[in-house]
Amino acid sequence: MKKYIACICEGGAERAIMDLLLDSRKLIFDRTDLIEEEVLRCRSGKEFEERYLRKGFSEKITIYWIHDSRSEKFNLSKAYEHKVDVKNVITAPEIEKLIICNEGKYTDYEKKARKNQN
Repeated sequence: MKKYIACICEGGAERAIMDLLLDSRKLIFDRTDLIEEEVLRCRSGKEFEERYLRKGFSEKITIYWIHDSRSEKFNLSKAYEHKVDVKNVITAPEIEKLIICNEGKYTDYEKKARKNQN
């Protein structure tokens, strides 16, 4: 029986972290266990549902949803709720900033943050 895993990241920093962890084999799963063998980027449960759940997986899918908001929910339609097990992984803002600094993109990050405040 094949187990299905989806690793979904909200943004680029979360994806960079997951890629590092996968490449270093620090997780309980590896790329070959993932749907499409990669970390996915979906902004919502509805988007994931439309892109992947309609493909007819025979077993339940475990979703590791990596994001930075405690209030956000991964909403799926009632037709698909029983087909997934969502594991929320909340990242700390400091982790995202470390990745941004490491990639030399802090100035871009500040500009975007200021723009979003207006």
